[in-house]
Amino acid sequence: MQWPSERSEELIAFYGDPVLHSSMNPKWEQDNIVDLVPPYAMRYSWGPPVTKLRFHKKCRDAFGEALLGIKKLYGTQSEIEAHRLHLTGGSLMVRLMRGSNRSWSTHSFGAALDIDPEHNPFHARWRPGFIPREAARVFQNCGLIWRGANGDIDPMHFQAVAR
Repeated sequence: MQWPSERSEELIAFYGDPVLHSSMNPKWEQDNIVDLVPPYAMRYSWGPPVTKLRFHKKCRDAFGEALLGIKKLYGTQSEIEAHRLHLTGGSLMVRLMRGSNRSWSTHSFGAALDIDPEHNPFHARWRPGFIPREAARVFQNCGLIWRGANGDIDPMHFQAVAR
């Protein structure tokens, strides 16, 4: 799939406008957001188990394929956990992009997923000990953009939005 760029007008043209008065537009949510039950046990980095992730219907399958690919690559829950790929910062969340006072995050459109944010911090370039490159390639092979590639500074973040 050809994803839109990060420009607000392209995101809205492709995914629709998720925001109504600084919070989620309920009609947009009802029409566009679908659930994804992870194919392996996941939990939020701050503790609670994840029963479902929520994505825009246009990119749900890409994220589902990526998580299945992680399960296939590592095989067991214990191996997935050894690489901290069971930890997430979440998917759908209406909020401004970090450092912006007017651009909505790709999470606002249900087009992003953060993996192990505690050990893959924002504003850090990828280095050993962060998400394994082979795991990031699984997401990339499913058409998703890794914001830790090519010296980018958000290694936890995968999105269905072009750079």
